[in-house]
Amino acid sequence: MQTVQIVIGLAIILFTYLDFFHTTLSGNGFGIFSRIINQILNRIMIQNRSRSIFKFSGITHLLLTTFLWMLLLFIGTYAVFSAEDSMVVNGTTGVPATVPERFYYTGYVLSTLGVGDFVPGTDTSRVLTGILSFSGFILITTGLTYLLSVINAVLEKKQLSFLISTMGKDVEEIFNFYKQQEDLENLISNAGDLRQQILQNASSYLAFPMANYFLSKNHESALILQLARLHEVIMIIRLDWRQESVQYKKLTAILNGIKKYLELGLEDAGAAKHNEEELKTYRSYWMKHGYYFKNEKAVDEQFSSSLKYAGWNWKEVYKLKEEE
Repeated sequence: MQTVQIVIGLAIILFTYLDFFHTTLSGNGFGIFSRIINQILNRIMIQNRSRSIFKFSGITHLLLTTFLWMLLLFIGTYAVFSAEDSMVVNGTTGVPATVPERFYYTGYVLSTLGVGDFVPGTDTSRVLTGILSFSGFILITTGLTYLLSVINAVLEKKQLSFLISTMGKDVEEIFNFYKQQEDLENLISNAGDLRQQILQNASSYLAFPMANYFLSKNHESALILQLARLHEVIMIIRLDWRQESVQYKKLTAILNGIKKYLELGLEDAGAAKHNEEELKTYRSYWMKHGYYFKNEKAVDEQFSSSLKYAGWNWKEVYKLKEEE
């Protein structure tokens, strides 16, 4: 039974570190546990009718995920040190530690502090104490480094969102901004940089997935909303150009960058209900400019999911400035 408990404790610790390192260092998104926890928390926040809670979303996700990692690590470590009486003893008398004292010892081992009043009582316990105290240090330092990287990714996300918002406050203003340029000189000259920034933010989904849960209640700083508006406008103005033209190819490159951003997102295309007829109604807006929007179902479904779980929807995408 003692060996089984040690194995179970070590299994919990191993699972915790696999999830932790997959999330913070792998560059391949959340671990299974972290993904589930953050998706559940995101859905709870989105159900709140007031967007004022959004300003606490990112820090809530970070703190809760970190707390759960530490809790699992603590539970696993405590299970190991509670496997048998002699695992932890009083440093002076050699008497086996009580339950509260083992709890106390576990906390000090993981924090790498230690005061010497309680010590490991067996060779197995000594080896495990050395390993676990070192692993606690790794979790703390790696977690702090990851936090700084997430904050940097959030700032880059807002920077791109603000850049797009300077082109116009709604789809109509963005459309007019580009239609005033007969050959799209401004857009074409900056297409490479814009696409690069979009792809750079897309990579943040994988490297720092936590950054996606820093939600915004403002249009100007909501990247997915701004990308949806830009996507709709570019899909329309691209219709003015032949496929072999430089303009068409540059516009397509930007659209491909947006698609890649969506593909690397945290939400699957089917995560939210997609109302195709409702979207067609919103896109009928372009008919007043003489355009008919050609739907791409896969992209539309992905946008619907991404918008919903960032606190937005297609109505907000097509909402004009004077309606706000």
